[in-house]
Amino acid sequence: MVGSDVQAPPERSEIEVSLFGPGYGENLVLHLGDNTWIIVDSCIDPTTGEPASLAYLHHMQIDPATAVQQVIATHWHDDHIRGLGRIVQACASAEFVCSAALRQDEFLTLVTAYGRHAMMASPGVQEFYDVIQALQERRQRVSSPQLRPPVFATAGRCLWRSEVHISGLRYPCTIHALSPSDTSILLAHRHIANLLPREGVTKPRVPALTPNHAAVVLWVNIGEVFVLLGSDLEETGNPETGWSVILGSTTHPQGKAAVFKVPHHGSRTADHPQVWQDMLTPGPLAVLTPFSRGNVSLPTRQDADRICVRAEQAYTTAMPRQRRRRDRPNAVEKLIQDTVRFIREVHPSIGQIRLRTNLAKTPLSWRVELFGDARLLKQIYAA
Repeated sequence: MVGSDVQAPPERSEIEVSLFGPGYGENLVLHLGDNTWIIVDSCIDPTTGEPASLAYLHHMQIDPATAVQQVIATHWHDDHIRGLGRIVQACASAEFVCSAALRQDEFLTLVTAYGRHAMMASPGVQEFYDVIQALQERRQRVSSPQLRPPVFATAGRCLWRSEVHISGLRYPCTIHALSPSDTSILLAHRHIANLLPREGVTKPRVPALTPNHAAVVLWVNIGEVFVLLGSDLEETGNPETGWSVILGSTTHPQGKAAVFKVPHHGSRTADHPQVWQDMLTPGPLAVLTPFSRGNVSLPTRQDADRICVRAEQAYTTAMPRQRRRRDRPNAVEKLIQDTVRFIREVHPSIGQIRLRTNLAKTPLSWRVELFGDARLLKQIYAA
């Protein structure tokens, strides 16, 4: 299970799902076969300062400028798009895909207004500003009718369709967006409009959308392989939003996924038991990244226990960071305040969960490889 060679590229007939984190954030890399790659979201490898997906492809001597066909931003939360601008720049021939909730003029106005003054913006807004700049530069640099505009994901839209050619056989390949729903888009637009800077009012830091109505859930299908990527979509209890609207849809693609990227770092706010019953095979491979900010640490022990009951093969890219209280003498606390203001733990390692299966071999079976801090989910709260 522990990976031995992270630099070994997949065979042309292999499907790969690689999840990176935490590095503050999470990042997915998909190999759809036949040297066709997709990048979903972004995070920075703290040891190199480079987006984890780009570092990984470079280590395997794969050129992202030609191999990556799509770069997908599932939503604009800081922990999902650190380094996204650099990825778009490096993947010169790739389409850029983002949530239709970010299509409106209000969002572009928000990004432009705050992106010019990074100190007032969240990193997520700044990254989208960098993406817009990269796309504009690409449009100016390449005068071609084949230059593709951004693709906006909405529930039911097919984002990618092709065929993978392996050993003389053709395998249909599709990526569908299962969210956001129409109601979710409307709610996100209202939220974004309320964030627009007003004349005479100091611009505050831009908060994230809560609950996350804009997130893009992805359904990946290559031949008989099905993968469900849950992004950060939360469950609201409203039948027109969240996971409820996906489960109630009669139009989303059929099949059951053997691989599940658990949404929102395993949080109970993103959990819907019917997803495991209706959209996943029994005992699927479940993968997630942890999250930590302030007093919030995900997944909790209860989250991990709940997921492990549903999926014996459940993995996390790293241990959730536990905030530790230290009792220091008053003189030491004053020295900290007068100099560095605060001290925090540094976690330099980034973990990778790599799943591969070979379309040319039957029956299909997944090989699990763990690199860095990645481990079984059931181990993170073991005594």
